[in-house]
Amino acid sequence: MGKSLTHILGRAAGTFALGLVCAFATGAVAEPYRLAPGDRILVQIIELDNHSYIGTVDTAGEIRLPYLGTHLAANKTLDELSQDISLAVAGRQIRSVQNGISSVIVLDEQDIFLDIDTYRPVTVVGAVAAPGRVPFEPGLNVRAAIGSAGGNALAGQTERVDQLANFRTRQAELRETEAWLAAELWRIDVMLSGADSDAPIDEEYQIIVDRLDSRDVENFRRMIDGARAQLDREREDNAARIVLTKKRTEFLETALSQFQTASEIEEERLQDVLQLSNRGLTTVNSLDNAREGALNASSRLLTTQADLAAAESELQSLMIEKQGLDADFVQALMDEKAKFERDYDEARARLTSLNRELALGTFTVEQDDSTELTFILHRQNGASETSTEVTPDTLLRPGDVVEVIFTYN
Repeated sequence: MGKSLTHILGRAAGTFALGLVCAFATGAVAEPYRLAPGDRILVQIIELDNHSYIGTVDTAGEIRLPYLGTHLAANKTLDELSQDISLAVAGRQIRSVQNGISSVIVLDEQDIFLDIDTYRPVTVVGAVAAPGRVPFEPGLNVRAAIGSAGGNALAGQTERVDQLANFRTRQAELRETEAWLAAELWRIDVMLSGADSDAPIDEEYQIIVDRLDSRDVENFRRMIDGARAQLDREREDNAARIVLTKKRTEFLETALSQFQTASEIEEERLQDVLQLSNRGLTTVNSLDNAREGALNASSRLLTTQADLAAAESELQSLMIEKQGLDADFVQALMDEKAKFERDYDEARARLTSLNRELALGTFTVEQDDSTELTFILHRQNGASETSTEVTPDTLLRPGDVVEVIFTYN
């Protein structure tokens, strides 16, 4: 069967693990990366035309994957998770519906491929221009993370006017981003609740009305109505195909009954002619005609049986598709909502931090020889957390928190 899934994924996971090291002031210790809540895993099922799915390790440490079920992922390496899944699903039969055709697929360990889609982010707090989450990539160190968070807020390398203009620009951008994300969340909530798209926007999403143009709001209303219309068209198309397929099934059932009777009659006729032929009371031509009639009747019967089986299979596939239309629609919205909620919370946190800095004016303080920056790395290790002073070159791991502390000597 070729190389096993665990062999293939072991090499991939090992490659990522080499770049993820725990580097502290006392020395660097290499260790394999272990998954944790917030990591997003890319899964490909080769047998299903290489379909790809993305699952997120939830707060319980589990990951839910289509066709593959729920598996504990937290504190496991990618290789260990792949082994668990391959052992759990090997030999499992799943039903696939593609282009209206239903088929049963038996999973094999080589049919499944796992990879890291997105690591959970690093968080930078303290004396930086834009505290918050920073996307993680292998090789990210403390210096690069602080740079992604806007750099040291107390560097004092620009004049006050320039600093203030920069902060005001970022504030305006964050306010607009917050409003657009709120509009996306409002759109999804309306679609999930089934409310009228023309209904007034409630107080929870008032920033949409306050910050966005009325034409933008109207575009979101049209998006809601368009998505609902598309779902209705898919329902109607499915219902029409079900009706046609049921009629075809009923017609074939009637035809099958008739051809069954005709086949029995032709078979009896053939037997009668054979008896007469054995007694020399009929011609060879009559015997050939009887045989041809029986053969034709039998062929019609077999063809109709095959057509009826195909029609029944198509009808079953359409009924499965009907059940999945609404479920798939809701699931897609829930996945969208989870993503926008994360982005919305991050935008609000960044905006709150920026507003606080503007109010306090801390961004104007200049750093000189009497000041010092200290970098503290907070890292979760199982149920405990360690805090260690590190250098700007220290490599980070997903989920790390970097605290930048500004002190006066």
